[in-house]
Amino acid sequence: MNQMVNEDITQGYDNSKRLPFRKHVEEYSIFQIAGDTNGLRVLDLACGEGFYTRKLKQANVADILGVDTSSEMIHLAETTERKKPMGCAYMTHDITTLPYLGPFDLVVAMYLLNDAKSKEELVALCKTAYRQLDAGGRFIGFNDNVSNQISYYETYHQYGFIKQSTPERQEGDPIQYTFYNLDGTEFRYNNYYLHPETYAAAFAEAGFKDFKWIDPILDPSQQNNRYWDHFMSHPPVIGFSAKKE
Repeated sequence: MNQMVNEDITQGYDNSKRLPFRKHVEEYSIFQIAGDTNGLRVLDLACGEGFYTRKLKQANVADILGVDTSSEMIHLAETTERKKPMGCAYMTHDITTLPYLGPFDLVVAMYLLNDAKSKEELVALCKTAYRQLDAGGRFIGFNDNVSNQISYYETYHQYGFIKQSTPERQEGDPIQYTFYNLDGTEFRYNNYYLHPETYAAAFAEAGFKDFKWIDPILDPSQQNNRYWDHFMSHPPVIGFSAKKE
């Protein structure tokens, strides 16, 4: 999470991690995209309260650093680390001006890039990831699906959220997510729309090779559960991967 947040959003965002799609689609997919993480040096950009920082540490990465703009989120992450030490390190910093901290083998960004309101902002985020990577390192993450048709935006309520935007999306238009958490709480959070071509151009300008979108992958334990049919047929979110040569 790379936006400044208040306490209500911080708590709501934390609670949203309990929604079933987080585990059975998002978490399963990102670890399939990551592959073998054993012994890797990892940077978790827009780490939020450290949810995936901890998950990655559990996957036997050698070292991991989580960075987020929100001091509230980092406070939560550090509090959890103090209560249950895992070897995760955290820092608060603007992602676009992050100094060199590497080299890292893997940079992970969960819903960071869709904070960009323009190609220039997107390029800056991609360049941050690029300069932190060692040669051969990868940049992976999850994002609002820029190819998701607006007609489907309000059809995901059964999965715990809906999306809303302008009738004709233009570059920089907000995409508002409203989350309906399992505890009955709700919160809203904005992503921003940029064309698929803008993403491809930004990754190339930052120096990355082999940029690609990766469709969500459903946890095999859920393969026969028809509940997921609509989500997987019209995915609202999507993974990505790119490489530094």
